[in-house]
Amino acid sequence: MVAIAVMTVIAIACGMFAATYAYSSKGQRTILCLTLAVFAMVYFLFYGSGQLFWAKLVPFSAAIIYTNFAAIFAALAAGWAWRLPNTPRWRRGTLATLLALSSLAAINWPLLSIAVRPPPQGGDDWENGVAMQTSWATCSPAAAATLFRAEGIDVTESQMIPLCLTDSSGTPTLGLYRGVKLISQQHNQAVEVLNETHEEMLAKDDWPVLLAVELPYGVEDRRYADQWGWIPGLGHSVVALEKRPDGSLLIADPSVGLELWNQRDLQVLWHGSGMRVK
Repeated sequence: MVAIAVMTVIAIACGMFAATYAYSSKGQRTILCLTLAVFAMVYFLFYGSGQLFWAKLVPFSAAIIYTNFAAIFAALAAGWAWRLPNTPRWRRGTLATLLALSSLAAINWPLLSIAVRPPPQGGDDWENGVAMQTSWATCSPAAAATLFRAEGIDVTESQMIPLCLTDSSGTPTLGLYRGVKLISQQHNQAVEVLNETHEEMLAKDDWPVLLAVELPYGVEDRRYADQWGWIPGLGHSVVALEKRPDGSLLIADPSVGLELWNQRDLQVLWHGSGMRVK
């Protein structure tokens, strides 16, 4: 709530700044700034929002709020919309209000999404040390529970669901980071966001590691989809528990339990996002 309040104040300040400056009587500069702000907002929502690398730059549990620059861009656009020249006040007011509301919705989206799509209740189902997901949307909270169990910290999938901001459609990546960060802080642990290649992770041999994985589109090996049930483009969370003597990885998958991945599987399914508790 503090993070939401801070971002709201920043957004209001940005909107007031835009409403005061970058104004010209002919309107070219104002229209240019408005266009760039709207473009930046849309671009960020598609390509920059919620990526785990933001947690490296803003290592707080509220990183999902602080790094939501779409709200800032929308607030700037609202200010410039209000300053459009040669435009009736009611039109400027309508556009500015809609953009301001978009800014506030972006800031509060982690809470709004839970209200719109209530999260599943979750459970406490375990199989060989693996927290089993109780619905298709709870793989990330279950993987987080498995990660902590491997670190000697007892927590359940149902406890992780609200901390990870999980709703019925799934878990945002920075929401997962939030949950892991909060539990880690309670036990005087730190969270390390991965910044290493496949080879570096294997060579480092530091386990367990929570991995954000996904079967990309266009993979020629049909076994992943046809035999093992991977859906192209659908994100998933697993925990790599250890490297075996033969080089394979013991993986705790909340959808199936324990399984072994070879290095080819890792290269296909893991694309660099993950975290450790240290």
